Amino acid sequence: MNPSTAFAGVMVDELIRGGVQHAVLAPGSRSAPVALALASAERSGRLRLHVRTDERSAGFLALGLAKGSGRPVPVLTTSGTAAAHLHAAVLEASYSGVPL
Repeated sequence: MNPSTAFAGVMVDELIRGGVQHAVLAPGSRSAPVALALASAERSGRLRLHVRTDERSAGFLALGLAKGSGRPVPVLTTSGTAAAHLHAAVLEASYSGVPL
């Protein structure tokens, strides 16, 4: 197992241990190790993974899931401008006190 894969598995395990039940993924090549760890966690029934191809939709889906459950919901995108598309949802979560 390479270091990126090992780190991603530990990170997802810790998110679940911290109360995460849902995660949202807008996949890309640079986030592949974490995306695969999230998919593995879903296959084993440890969390529910929601996959969206549009980062803005992914951000607002995560916001809605967090508002509805009161639990943190991580949202994963690839690098670069993809993360910038989460800006509006992150601002809304911040001002609303929602764990995103």
